[in-house]
Amino acid sequence: MVGGVRSTRRLRSWLVEQVSSGRYPGLMWDDDAKTAFRIPWKHAGKQDFRTDQDAAIFKAWAEYKGKLRPGQRSDPASWKTRLRCALNKSPEFCEVSERSQLDISEPFKVYRLVPVSEQGITPPTAERGAKRRRVKNERRVEDEGQKQSRSVEPVAVEPIQMQVEPVTTQLENIDQSAVVFKLEEHSPLNEIQLNFQIETSPPPRVLPSLVVSVFYVGQEVLRRESHGRDVRIAYYPPTSSSCCPPSPPQPNLSGTERISLPGPEVVRGSAEKRAAITALLGFLERGVMLASMGSGIRAQRFCQGRVYWTGSHAPDTAAAGGAASSPSPLLRKLERTNSPVTLFDRQTFREELELYQTQGGLPPQAEVTLCFGEEMTDSDNMAEKLITVQVYQPWAKQQLEELLAVRDSLSFFQELASESQLGEVTLNLISIS
Repeated sequence: MVGGVRSTRRLRSWLVEQVSSGRYPGLMWDDDAKTAFRIPWKHAGKQDFRTDQDAAIFKAWAEYKGKLRPGQRSDPASWKTRLRCALNKSPEFCEVSERSQLDISEPFKVYRLVPVSEQGITPPTAERGAKRRRVKNERRVEDEGQKQSRSVEPVAVEPIQMQVEPVTTQLENIDQSAVVFKLEEHSPLNEIQLNFQIETSPPPRVLPSLVVSVFYVGQEVLRRESHGRDVRIAYYPPTSSSCCPPSPPQPNLSGTERISLPGPEVVRGSAEKRAAITALLGFLERGVMLASMGSGIRAQRFCQGRVYWTGSHAPDTAAAGGAASSPSPLLRKLERTNSPVTLFDRQTFREELELYQTQGGLPPQAEVTLCFGEEMTDSDNMAEKLITVQVYQPWAKQQLEELLAVRDSLSFFQELASESQLGEVTLNLISIS
């Protein structure tokens, strides 16, 4: 789109102040010259998402803009969308995608402060400025009822340059449709018009039944997609270097997929950490069995090492063999029992998803985290644990991500509408040949 852009000096000065303050975890300068900064970018749907840390800067911006007042519900996704939109439409910021890190345990984006010489801002002439002030005064007089009728010239409003990320969602009769938005120039009535396209894509591939990710001190060392029903996660030491053969598998395990925990040599870091992982692996030879079922995910522990798990679906005490309940609902120990324990319940997740869709709040958890050898609660940092494993059923994560995408889109439209004097956003459907 050709035209001028508007400056948002207030955002720049405010954000520079916050980066320099050091008050927000993960918000820091990316270079010594202070020309670029890192901003935390963890998805609100992640199991280890911490609202008070990962959403702190987004919440602060919402409060600064007057969009969040005491007593309002917590909505990290909307806060993030509001600041993301402000950054993307401002000519004073430019994302440096090659320096962003989004696939790590503490993801972040990098934005560069664009010098004025590169922004292409054309300052309004004195004549245009005087005309705007005159029209503004006339409108104020009309609002006060001091003038019954007059002819007001249309206001010359500079167009906004905005980049909008594509949104993927499910629409009726359209499978995995991509909605692409394009911002048009302001009309004389200061409306914001959006053109969007709906493009259908090929049918999605068959989803695996379970996705397993293994982390050593926060580093992902293995990722496996399973299309079967049963999976055993265990450490299988090399027979050539072991004085004794590994423990024999449990009976009746034909067709069970084996996921072998890697050796400690894959870990980047201190020798002390690798030695601790080596010692822990010796207690995990019989591992944990996972069953991916239509009703959810169930687990059964066979290894000597302790296993704790976090997730939103607490098991029924009676079903777990009558074991004593955990002292805290956030800390659950996987005992060695004859009966599997439910870690993730499909029906409960659907109810949580519907509740989040209608009432907001924090999104439900689609992932379950197993922690070997160490206690772990929902609030702990996974990067501090020696061995953790995250598991989820892809259908659940897909539904959650689609709902979050829809909520982000709605927040984006609300942000656009708040910038229009009419409080409206006009959508024009474009047919695709």
